[in-house]
Amino acid sequence: MSADSPGQELSRREILIAFGGLLLGLLLVALDSVTVANALPAMIADLQGLSLLSWVIVANLLGATVGVPLFGKLSDMYGRRPLLVAAIVLFIAGSLFCGLAQDMTQMIAGRAVQGVGGGGVTAMAITIVGDMVRPRNRARYQGYLGAEYAVATIVGPFVGGYLTDAFSWRWVFLVNLPLGLLALLVTALVLKLPVQRVQRVIDWPGIALGLSGLTCLLLVASWGGQQYPWASPLIITLGAAGLALLAAFVVVERRAAEPLIPMRLFTAPVTRMALILILLVGVVNFTAVTYLPTFLQIGLGVSATNSGILLFPLMGGLIVTSVISGHVISRTGRYRLWPIAGSIAITLGLVLLSRMDATTSPLTAAVFMGVLGLGVGCMAQLTVVVQNGVPRADLGSGTATAGLFRALGGAVGVAAFGAIFTGRLQAYLIEFVPANALPPNMPVNALQRSPQALAQLPPEVRDGIAQTFAHAVAATFLVAVAVGVLCLIGSLALKEIPLADPSEIKENVA
Repeated sequence: MSADSPGQELSRREILIAFGGLLLGLLLVALDSVTVANALPAMIADLQGLSLLSWVIVANLLGATVGVPLFGKLSDMYGRRPLLVAAIVLFIAGSLFCGLAQDMTQMIAGRAVQGVGGGGVTAMAITIVGDMVRPRNRARYQGYLGAEYAVATIVGPFVGGYLTDAFSWRWVFLVNLPLGLLALLVTALVLKLPVQRVQRVIDWPGIALGLSGLTCLLLVASWGGQQYPWASPLIITLGAAGLALLAAFVVVERRAAEPLIPMRLFTAPVTRMALILILLVGVVNFTAVTYLPTFLQIGLGVSATNSGILLFPLMGGLIVTSVISGHVISRTGRYRLWPIAGSIAITLGLVLLSRMDATTSPLTAAVFMGVLGLGVGCMAQLTVVVQNGVPRADLGSGTATAGLFRALGGAVGVAAFGAIFTGRLQAYLIEFVPANALPPNMPVNALQRSPQALAQLPPEVRDGIAQTFAHAVAATFLVAVAVGVLCLIGSLALKEIPLADPSEIKENVA
């Protein structure tokens, strides 16, 4: 295909070569998103920043919310490949900054830079696939992308745990440097696609208003009831400012020539509902990946390496259903039953996870995680639903918005459920740990992310701490059941527009 002949289809060989380059770039981001979770205990213990724990994840996700739409717009102006290269470079720079961080402020800044780069890589990969292949075939390729992510999340926790146990948590970030350089080399040599540049206007006011509003609301979720009372002037002010900024964001987007998020995307019921479901699945997925290692390492007392192995069923389930759903949807052009089945499995999985405690066997926990993984995998094709529901001119914006909603769901989930987890942790500490049992210089904040410190305590105190953390994580998943129910309600309301299979292929794919 060329820019001058948008209807000409790329050959299968050209598509596979380009797709291989995309897979390698996306692998870099996918691995990082899961290796970090297993390194958090050692990282927080080393940098002494438990109160900022959730921001290690949230900063990364906020960066992604900026990177996804920003790189999508810039790629229309300068071509896909140059922006993919820029995103990889930015991701490598953030990884280096994280690996060398000496305090939590530096770590959070590095994670934000990583997020912007990772969001750009993700946006470019998904958008290029949408450009290259026919609508019905997108489901198959999206299934492969989902499977790669799942494979990375199977290998990633093991790699993250091993690097943390054998070397240092810093190598979880530093290992991205050689991988990133390899991805850059392959992208430069393999990903050769034509370009048709279109003059666009970057929606800087929308970016500033949207990011500021989201940051305010995430601070409310992270600080409310923990560092500050819910009724404190700071929390009330942040909440009001967040709502006002997001309201201004909507006004600006409705008038912008090239809005960050075109409001017309929300006028189509199918697209609107698919985006809501993507956000809800992001909440569930990121919350599970963030807090399950805590349960396994503190509640069950397994090592970082073994906790990575125990996460295999979660990601294995995701692989199975994401690949199968992609192939079935590509053949039939119908998708509605998959989100419904996925929502049921997600809700069931969250219910099962909420019943765990310190006496739960690792095998039982693995089965429960497998159920959740099967459900999340069934939802992997929602981006295809969004792409199918938008006009040709909005393909890039629709794809970027889907990625933004996924990252936003993760940021909201980690911040909100982090506040719930910390609150329940304090409540269960009183119940399970005798008063004054902890050494004066070893508060529960240090124990939360330091299995080594936990091992030094007397057996009765150690068992009480394990029960405390296990019950706090389980209570967090019990609240998350409500998100699963919302997913089911939304999936039942999702209408089906059979995927088209037109002869034309999208242009502007460089």
